[in-house]
Amino acid sequence: MLTFKQFVEKHCWKGYVKRGMKKKGKRMVNNCVKEDVDTHTARLSRPVLGVTEIIDIEGIGKVEAKIDSGNEAYNVLLGLDIDHHGDECTFTTVNNKRMTLPCTGSVDINIGSGNIESRPTVELNFTIQGKHYTGITFSLADRAQNDQPVLIGEPFVKKINALIDVKQGV
Repeated sequence: MLTFKQFVEKHCWKGYVKRGMKKKGKRMVNNCVKEDVDTHTARLSRPVLGVTEIIDIEGIGKVEAKIDSGNEAYNVLLGLDIDHHGDECTFTTVNNKRMTLPCTGSVDINIGSGNIESRPTVELNFTIQGKHYTGITFSLADRAQNDQPVLIGEPFVKKINALIDVKQGV
């Protein structure tokens, strides 16, 4: 029978991991199984985002975005002077760029103290960390007082199965 110290000190060989114990003869030994390379690789290949990232939005260009796991609503793009006419939204965004895009709907956002703001939504294509995403929903809002003109919310972070490293940022 192994002492506790001997038990703790005993390790599996390279390429194998301990998955509990098993009985071998009259002794209990480590149950060493081959490491699941696919699972290990999948864990390591999850994107890791900083609290801010540079994203490249089709039709707008590169902008700084805040990655916000506390925001459970749509992503948000700076939109000023919004003119919602029919199925289209015309607005001014980053670098005073005037855009007209199809409106995909609207979302009601509680902006605090029970105040509800109705925002039009549009779909945008953008690249973050070299990976391109298409048809991603953004609401349009006045983010002129915010440090970043774009906010990426928790639903998108979950969708791409990303981690957020609070020590990273632009």
